[in-house]
Amino acid sequence: MNTHGIKATTTLTGLSAHVIRVWEKRYGAVTPQRTETNRRLYTDDEISRLQTLSKLTQKGYTIGHIAKLPDAELTELIKGITISETHPQVDEAADQVSSFIQAAATAIRNYDQDTLEALFDEASLTLGYSGLLERVLIPVIQQAGNDWHSGELTSAGEHATTSFIKQYLATSVRSFTTEENAPVLVVTTPAGQIHELGAYIGACQAKKSGWKTVYLGPSLPADDIAGAALRTDADAVLLSVVYPTDDPHLDAELLRLRKLLPDNLALLIGGSGTEGYRKTLNQINAVTIPTISELTPELLKIRQHRRSYEG
Repeated sequence: MNTHGIKATTTLTGLSAHVIRVWEKRYGAVTPQRTETNRRLYTDDEISRLQTLSKLTQKGYTIGHIAKLPDAELTELIKGITISETHPQVDEAADQVSSFIQAAATAIRNYDQDTLEALFDEASLTLGYSGLLERVLIPVIQQAGNDWHSGELTSAGEHATTSFIKQYLATSVRSFTTEENAPVLVVTTPAGQIHELGAYIGACQAKKSGWKTVYLGPSLPADDIAGAALRTDADAVLLSVVYPTDDPHLDAELLRLRKLLPDNLALLIGGSGTEGYRKTLNQINAVTIPTISELTPELLKIRQHRRSYEG
């Protein structure tokens, strides 16, 4: 099999030598051979893998979440990107996203739940269910939060937004069925984190991906979360952390939760507030989910690991 030095590898992959070394040392993306003088040599397969990883990161995937995926799974992710890039409906849909968000914001201000649900239905047909969650619902929630902070949306309007969206999702998610032996995901927010829509959206996305989801509601202490995970024999726990971003009690809650959970049970944490607790998240080996689009690949990894373990 052909091998290539670092200079040729940078040319073939378009990655800098620094990036390649970081991906190798920090994330284990590839394991090159070494010459007697300790020079790295990359095989054709490793070149191909680096090219694939590079393309995926350019499309928004985080290297820490995909670096150790098998080649077959990386290929599937690439296929998904290729389909979305060549499907004409997706290109047309991109021009409609902004209008969906603006119309939804108007419906929220007018407490017009029927119009809001009709907009969501149309967005789901145009973008697909995952596109609705990521490209419309999350921006709508963020816009409602901004409007509330600026005074354009009252507290009643902010509460109505949560209620309307939860009701819509609760109805729409019923169409997704799960297998009897599907993996189980417990979803909630830690104690003190009262903004729950991010967690609820994550639960819906997981159910669409074939998981049994156990949604516990917001703001639960570590003992209750761990108890539910053990009682349901969960394969993973998903938490959403949004606000506050500087809760002095949350670090202790996360540390206790990790202590109470089995070592092999995955702990996933997403939301805009995660950076405020980065040190603790690293300490408890939590997998951070920067965007809802990165939840599905992470769930796939857990599911594949579960199958290999059972096999």
